[in-house]
Amino acid sequence: MPLDESAARPRARRAPKKDKVPPAASITLRPPGKGKPRRITVGFAWDLFLLAGITFGLPLFLRRLPQWGAAVLALWVANLLLGRGARAGLWHDEVFLFAGFLLLQLWLGFKGNALTARAYRALGWTIEDARDPGVRQVLALWRIER
Repeated sequence: MPLDESAARPRARRAPKKDKVPPAASITLRPPGKGKPRRITVGFAWDLFLLAGITFGLPLFLRRLPQWGAAVLALWVANLLLGRGARAGLWHDEVFLFAGFLLLQLWLGFKGNALTARAYRALGWTIEDARDPGVRQVLALWRIER
């Protein structure tokens, strides 16, 4: 009985896979000079999703994102102005405005932590543990320079 050639050949050893480093759960930023460090979690920003629309953008201003806070305020002003139109039968304007609020809040929920980290970096804050592979992975995901 002939030997199968594939069975006669020794198997080539595979190089061990490098352990993939999971991304960090949060990154810590230190202010220039003295001050309290700020920890920014990785993932969905529930505070921006739930509170930015009903508090006139206050969480955005607190996170040093005034341009997005102004966008929420502009939507509120549009809501107040269109509120009179809704009484006149222009209900579809209210539907579009609600959709705009919802889309903005969803987008801020997904991108808010990255925007916050970029804003703090632009103000001169430094990243703690920038050599940590998990932190580097998050910075690459958020497109932030060390």
